[in-house]
Amino acid sequence: MNTDAATNAAKLARINALDAVEPRGLLRSVLLKVGPQPWFIAIYRRLGPKIDPTVSRIRDGAVMRSLYGLPGMVLHTTGAKSGQPRSNPLLYARDGDDFIVVGTNFGQLKHPAWTANLRAHPDAAVEIGGITLPVTAHIIEGDEWQSVFDRLVAIYPGYALYLERRSELPPRLFRLVPKV
Repeated sequence: MNTDAATNAAKLARINALDAVEPRGLLRSVLLKVGPQPWFIAIYRRLGPKIDPTVSRIRDGAVMRSLYGLPGMVLHTTGAKSGQPRSNPLLYARDGDDFIVVGTNFGQLKHPAWTANLRAHPDAAVEIGGITLPVTAHIIEGDEWQSVFDRLVAIYPGYALYLERRSELPPRLFRLVPKV
């Protein structure tokens, strides 16, 4: 195993340890109830991308996990058109060592820009609990899509409502595979 692979394997083990802790955040039950509400979506769509990256970096993500009680990451991509670094706070699910993310864009009828970034440049990084791990993105389609999407709905039921709102444009779903 080369040095990068060994380092990345150690990072993945630290993230796995963080994810093994049952989420119990102070705001978890509130977010699960109000998160899918249209008024909350309208507010959070504007404020979340400004607040979440900062909150997720405080005490290496401990504040984000203790407040929200939901598995959150900052996804670092390369802009599809600009080639510039981009960062987006996202919820995620796990499938073994892989991370699953979905581009619902709060139920709007357009894909979020970060999904185009991953399609154009699948090499990315996830930042969880202050740990940055390189990943490769693979779009999930076909028979696997629904079962993987259901993993995300189990974490945040609001995703099911987003899917109803955009039934003619299913959200892009990605498997982020760690480079270990």
